[in-house]
Amino acid sequence: MTGLLFRLSPRVRRSSGRALGFSLVELLLVLALIGIISAIAIPSYMGQRRRARVIGDAISNAKVLAMALEARKAENGIYAAAGAYDWTADGSATSGLALIPTFQPKGASQMNYNVVIGATGLTYTLTVTDTSLGGATAYQTDQSGQELARLK
Repeated sequence: MTGLLFRLSPRVRRSSGRALGFSLVELLLVLALIGIISAIAIPSYMGQRRRARVIGDAISNAKVLAMALEARKAENGIYAAAGAYDWTADGSATSGLALIPTFQPKGASQMNYNVVIGATGLTYTLTVTDTSLGGATAYQTDQSGQELARLK
């Protein structure tokens, strides 16, 4: 039994008779470091989470709008007459109601949607901007479904 005590690491043994464990100063130092790291990391994490939610909402709503445009093209042969069509953050259309009357954006983000139809009526560029981010382009795509821009 005594041979087992000598094989343990020096930290575990009581060679000087001192009690084992951490001092109060060591524990307070660790708690202070954890607090500092948390104060730095948590706001950064929350900002990344918000950005991901904005991009997700933008992509989701853009896909819904793109599918509605494709359905319109299948019925009429073109997306629409050349021009710009807009939907505001609250879902009301400033000039796009005749284009896609059923489009209603989903999600809590404050986004504006802009569809620019090309001169032939066979091309479009869809841009989603977020008003809560100062009007930054959250997502942009075209009729081929190719992503042209995304919020960085």
